[in-house]
Amino acid sequence: MFNFLSGMLQSMLPSGLVGNSTRSKQNALLRILALSHSQRLDPKTLIRNLAAEHPGRYGKKLMMLQRWIAADSSMSAALAHTPGVLDEDDTLAIQCAIETQTLDETFAFLLERSDDAGQAAAGEIIRGMLGYVLGVLCFAMLVASFLMIFIVPTFEQIFEEFAMELPPLMLALVKFSNTFAAAFPIALLVVLGACILMLFEDVRRGIRFSPLGRLLPTTAERRSAGLLRLLAVPTKQGTPIAPTVTAAAQFHPDRRTRKRLLRARTDARTDAQTDADIWIQLASQGLISRNQADQINKIRSPSLRGWTLDTLAVKQRRHAYQKAESMARVLQHVPILVLGLLVGWITIAVMHTLTSLVTSLA
Repeated sequence: MFNFLSGMLQSMLPSGLVGNSTRSKQNALLRILALSHSQRLDPKTLIRNLAAEHPGRYGKKLMMLQRWIAADSSMSAALAHTPGVLDEDDTLAIQCAIETQTLDETFAFLLERSDDAGQAAAGEIIRGMLGYVLGVLCFAMLVASFLMIFIVPTFEQIFEEFAMELPPLMLALVKFSNTFAAAFPIALLVVLGACILMLFEDVRRGIRFSPLGRLLPTTAERRSAGLLRLLAVPTKQGTPIAPTVTAAAQFHPDRRTRKRLLRARTDARTDAQTDADIWIQLASQGLISRNQADQINKIRSPSLRGWTLDTLAVKQRRHAYQKAESMARVLQHVPILVLGLLVGWITIAVMHTLTSLVTSLA
């Protein structure tokens, strides 16, 4: 019975609240895929065993991945049909590596950078903030509901029996309650539901790749960092980046970015076949900055250029996570401030009414 309840709880709650974080599970899958590729092992058995270790939502994704592979689907297509089973940047890197036949180098590169403490810490902080907001919202809703349902009507009835006028604060509160009696609880439930949904990685990923997600201030920076990280692999090997750009134009999860990558690739093909021109075209499409393109073209050593791309990607990605963390710290105070004002208004109105009643009856 306990195991049944535990499994049901894990299937309902988001990763990180129960069990390991999503990032740690994705890293475990990445290691399994790298091992199966290097040792020529059957990935289906390994993925099935990993799914048994992680019951719940992520375990279902692993089983879906295993079924696609068992159906003789390519690894690239299987990953595309199970979004969220790996980090989107890792998924894109593997898909491009399969297309360009650089899977050994790509797995080695990804494994070296799989344990990004900054990314994991940012995710934990954001989840903690959402949990804090949920706790405060629930407590404030209970307090406000108790006061509005039991205390305020009681005072209203007492003043009616004594033929006395309610104090201005209480009168305004009663009018507010009568006007927004139905709308306010619904609004609170909507905010509460939105906060709960934001705890789930699938919901956050859906928002990131929606038209609304393009308006987020961290989206462009994260995608630019992912592209720099992707192109660091062929650059370090001293091979042209054009095939990788073409593959990224096919597999990138964002439709608008795919179009930009394709334009950059075809414009570079028309003008020249050099990497220098491709970097310029990537900058012209807004995928990287113009300054980055100029500085990258100045570096002649493939290993140094690859290291530079990797360093820029790490720096940009961490900056994006820090920006998201700062935004979450600011936004977490908005619903709390609104509810605090409401609860404060109710409390002051009740105390003022009580004081007026005692004074009148004295």
